Amino acid sequence: MGNNTAGLSFQAQIKGNHCFGCGGENPHGLHIQSFWAEDDMAVCHFSPQAHHCAAPTHFLNGGIIATVIDCHCICTAMADAYRRAGREIAEGEAIWYATARFSLEYLRPVSMNAEIVLKARVVDVDERNTVLECVVIANNKTAVKAKLTAVRVPEQWMADGG
Repeated sequence: MGNNTAGLSFQAQIKGNHCFGCGGENPHGLHIQSFWAEDDMAVCHFSPQAHHCAAPTHFLNGGIIATVIDCHCICTAMADAYRRAGREIAEGEAIWYATARFSLEYLRPVSMNAEIVLKARVVDVDERNTVLECVVIANNKTAVKAKLTAVRVPEQWMADGG
């Protein structure tokens, strides 16, 4: 594996990603950035914009929270799969995952001006699925806990939904 991608987020290395949450190729998206912090844990820092608010404008919208968690976990599953294959992200045949199961537990509201950190950990892997657990930390307190199962999809899935 080369070092030419050192320091780049998972998302910056994925080609052809138009996802609202994590796609660098979507000009209207959230453009989250995820990085390995430990062997099995990735971190993402998120700074909401004013239009990401809930009805009370001082709290972050729950759907935006779910989107950021979903995308951070899926990109972590993809990065993990490339790493297990001994390749840099986007090197060789593309590896894509989609969300199969996703559960959230909102523990407290997330302030719009909070420092928001997501920590996703790979907890189980088989040939087709990667299970991740994620926490959202806002102002040094756990605000959301999530569990996501990412399922590997064929490259053709990107072309025709197959």
